[in-house]
This record gives sequence, structure tokens and C-alpha cells, in this order.
Amino acid sequence: MSAWHEGWTDVTYPIFENMTGWPGQPNTHLETLSCIHCGDTAKVSVLHMSVHSGSHMDAPNHFMAEGIDISRSPFEVGLGPVRIARIDCAAEVTPQDLEDYEARTRPLEAGERLILRTPNSDKGLWLQHPFDKDYHGIGPAAAAVIAKRKLALIGVDYLSVGPFYEGNPQTHRTLLGGDVWIIEGVDLRRVTEGDYEMICLPLKIVGSDASPIRILIRPAAAQ
Repeated sequence: MSAWHEGWTDVTYPIFENMTGWPGQPNTHLETLSCIHCGDTAKVSVLHMSVHSGSHMDAPNHFMAEGIDISRSPFEVGLGPVRIARIDCAAEVTPQDLEDYEARTRPLEAGERLILRTPNSDKGLWLQHPFDKDYHGIGPAAAAVIAKRKLALIGVDYLSVGPFYEGNPQTHRTLLGGDVWIIEGVDLRRVTEGDYEMICLPLKIVGSDASPIRILIRPAAAQ
């Protein structure tokens, strides 16, 4: 029998100096507080970054004044089966894109987790590139479909679930208001469409509107 940890793929983007972030947010910076080579007893670092950097989970209070913070996120939302869907959208994800996915696979059901692999993932390590305002997000109409399906979690492969130019707040509010948890910045460059198992946990940061995540997936066992 194989070891319990075999078969997992890490789909977390690394955190590094000056990685691409949301416009107007501070650059990511790792500061060395003490250094062994400098004569100190131990190396100690301080990380300066937005909680919406890289691979992260949004909390309801990110867009909802009365929403809970990330420290109160139910851990089970990120543990269990997940579907990864290839969405070859020209711009934002639309209801038709979701319907096309369901038609070639199976209908989405309440409580399921879904991560969308869009053309964002074909751009290589985009965290080293200038911020792309034309990234492929989920439009408000598609967000309404996801909320109506009562999914437990939706994930995307760029820094925000909603489009940059128009509809970003609406997409967030529709999903979070529908009790759909959001993960953003998932590394799907080498991942194909299919059914997987997932481990995805945020840090327990009291009062925060988001948190970095470590996310692992592996192919689901054949039924």
C-alpha cells in the first residue's frame, strides 16, 4: 500500500520578493531581522505583504460589513472532493461557460467545490509579470449561477475572482453572500480538468479579510 502522502500536487504559488500583487497594494517584502552569518544566534525574518497576495482565501468581511473574518472560516470547506474545470473563455467567465462544462461532465450540485482553470494558467508564472488587468475573472451573472447552485467553494487561477474593470464587487458579494467561499491565485499551470481531492487551509488571522493558503490536490480515486 502506498504511503498516505503520495500522489499529492502542490498548487500553491510561492511567496517571494516583489511578486505581482493587486494594483495599489504594497509590494511583498521579506525583511531579515537577524542573521547567523552576521553573528546573530538565529535567523529571524519578517514578512510584509497584503493578505490578498498569491494563493489566498477571501473571508466574507472582505466585501460584507457584517461578514465573519478569516479566523472563523470552517476548516472543512477546504477539505475533500473538488472539481477542476477547464474554461476556455474569451473574456470573463459566463453562465454559458459553466453550462458547457456541466454538459460535458455532470451537473454541479450543492455543497461541491469547484476551481476554474482559465487561460490565466497558460501565461506561465504570472506572479513575475506586470499585473494583467485583462485577466479572466468570473462575471456577476456566472457568480449568480454558482451561488444558486449553492457550491461550498469556488476557486480561480488569478488574483481575483471577479473581473478587473467591471463587476468585481458584485461578483464577490454574490458569492460571499451566498455562503460560497473563495480561493484565488491557484497554480493550475500543470493541472488538467477532472475530479480531485483537496487540502486547503488558511491561517487563523483574527480580524483579517483574507489569508495565504497552502493548497494540495490529488486525483480522486476511481469509483
